[in-house]
Amino acid sequence: MSISNSLPTILVVDDEESFIEALQVGLKREGFRVEVARDGAEALAVFDAIRPDAVLLDVMLPKV
Repeated sequence: MSISNSLPTILVVDDEESFIEALQVGLKREGFRVEVARDGAEALAVFDAIRPDAVLLDVMLPKV
């Protein structure tokens, strides 16, 4: 098992690129694996595929 697979995973769901980048930097620095979805439909697919430990969700997201 690789180290990256053992890290807690957070799914970031947002359509604002600058916010995504800021969260990725901070969360990775704190030891999390970060996956990203940019709309509701993509978020559901990614969630089913990876089963993250937590989700950070933009409530004003397209395709929800």
